[in-house]
Amino acid sequence: MREAEEFVDITLLFGEGHVKCHKVIFMILAGRSDYFHRMFLTSMVESALNEVPIEEISASTGVLLVDYLYTGRIKLTTRNAQDLLVASEMLLLGALKQNIEEFLCEQIESSNCISLLNFARM
Repeated sequence: MREAEEFVDITLLFGEGHVKCHKVIFMILAGRSDYFHRMFLTSMVESALNEVPIEEISASTGVLLVDYLYTGRIKLTTRNAQDLLVASEMLLLGALKQNIEEFLCEQIESSNCISLLNFARM
């Protein structure tokens, strides 16, 4: 229903892109993410909006995250893992963050160890 944009009633704005969702998903989002729990189950202004900006996350990463929150599955690649790690930290998605960290540890090679070390320090 989300992909067909049936009954969607809220839009998450990620950088230059947007993802349409169902407000009911925020019960699920709030259950899976302390970030969304605090945002939508308190008196924060975002709880009453139809468009919620999350500008710190790119559109491509935002789409992956929303798909993950709907399905519990995500395709990790060496191209998306670092952005997803930063976003999962921001959104307080502990289980996803741990999965990404394990994935990145499995990807360490002599050609990328310095860049991953620098990323870890940040």
